[in-house]
Amino acid sequence: MKEDAPVASTSYVGLRDTGEIGEGRTWRLDELVGPRSKHNFELIRAVPGTTVPIVDVNRRVTALVVYPADPSLLQATQEAANLLRNKRKEASFAANQEEHRRGKFAVLGAGITHGNGRLKPGNILQSKTNTAVLNDIINSSPFQRLSGFATGVLKSWAPKLYNYCSEKFERLLASDDSLIRLFSNSVMSTAAFNLGPRTICLPHIDFSNLPFLWCFIWALGWYNWQKGGHIILWDLKVVIEFPPGSLVAIPSGVCRHSNTRIRNNETRYSFTQYSSGGNFRWLDHGFMSEEVFAAKMSATEAEEEEICKHARWEMGLNLFSTLDDLGLST
Repeated sequence: MKEDAPVASTSYVGLRDTGEIGEGRTWRLDELVGPRSKHNFELIRAVPGTTVPIVDVNRRVTALVVYPADPSLLQATQEAANLLRNKRKEASFAANQEEHRRGKFAVLGAGITHGNGRLKPGNILQSKTNTAVLNDIINSSPFQRLSGFATGVLKSWAPKLYNYCSEKFERLLASDDSLIRLFSNSVMSTAAFNLGPRTICLPHIDFSNLPFLWCFIWALGWYNWQKGGHIILWDLKVVIEFPPGSLVAIPSGVCRHSNTRIRNNETRYSFTQYSSGGNFRWLDHGFMSEEVFAAKMSATEAEEEEICKHARWEMGLNLFSTLDDLGLST
């Protein structure tokens, strides 16, 4: 992670995906693992009731796979999938919400973000119809439960990262009364509801996300998870079984990922929570844009900022827990 991750010099965002890995298409499971595969990726099997940490050479837990076994939580994931199926019928999608660089599936985003021409952090705007759909989804019991569970995972497995995000998010909200917090039980500023009906992501990096922060992804729907819907971590050469009702946490700002194909008659949705790196940059620059911040700096301050840029990535990596921090031997 320290040397090889595709992170920008400021460490607030990742580098744009070149598209060289994954060839910009979807993949079958047998193309990646097994005797017919030329890639020979490692396959991680789903075991209910377990959490699989993925660690780097410094024993930092940089990603997680969670396979819940709690019947009430699994029931919530079923209710969440049914809600997305029903609410999809009420939504209205523009062309760029049904086909985009992540794939050919419908998506609605909500929350606070900074970038793509915005002068400062602001709420993602949707049509009146889609805003009503999103409000119903966000305020529902199943999605509140999923959000709270993901927060518990963050607190348990990366408490320093949780505290960092919590402090920054509270400052951001306090700075502007117009900013809307999606989930009161989350420190993530933004969410995406991938409404399929066949959510199969192309290989991509979410380069605008804070690169040393996890993106939480819930798999939802009805599909044969042993045959398709796996999450592929291309840089790690790992394919992970991803049944409906399971959760992964990955640094999506620097980790190229996608899904294996599902069958044409199957349905797959997903629910993701993440935070824009631009939000953190805005805060660290004293509520100023990069351009205004740079223009106001003296020569000495500019030199100090260059030092901070080089140190920020390592600071971010040190927010991840190590196996030793967590009392785990392997």
